[in-house]
Amino acid sequence: MALEMANKIGEKGPVAIKAAKQAISNGMNMDLKSGLELESACYARILPTEDRLEGLKAFAEKRKPVYKGK
Repeated sequence: MALEMANKIGEKGPVAIKAAKQAISNGMNMDLKSGLELESACYARILPTEDRLEGLKAFAEKRKPVYKGK
């Protein structure tokens, strides 16, 4: 089960995975307001990335995305 979950997460964009790990790791030690602010900041860093645009494009085209880590 853990390997299945790790494989599923590994298919996602590396930029998004890094941001999610940061939000989870650091957010666990914060109050709710600070944690939500951290989550928002992490998401804001993802918005301008090529990987996010590739994910949206792949979804619209009903294909698997090809992430580059950019």
